[in-house]
Amino acid sequence: MTPNLATLMLVGLAVVLTAHYLRQKSLLAKGWKADDAKPHIRILSLNGGMLLGLAVMALIMADWPYGLIGILLFIESAVCFAFAKKLRNK
Repeated sequence: MTPNLATLMLVGLAVVLTAHYLRQKSLLAKGWKADDAKPHIRILSLNGGMLLGLAVMALIMADWPYGLIGILLFIESAVCFAFAKKLRNK
């Protein structure tokens, strides 16, 4: 993979993950205000699980830049699971 394409992939992923984080944070806020937070917990857990699956696939490839992409996806999935846990403990 050419260095320019890898850089573009990483920049694009950073933008997408930032937007995803903001969406998950707004979902956490809506779940915090809702009487029944179960749908919000389910969505957050599902998003975390899908991101975790993608992270594992990227880490298995482990070529540049997939190792870094896998790490970033793993962090984002951990954030989703942490938000779901916050709602569960509400």
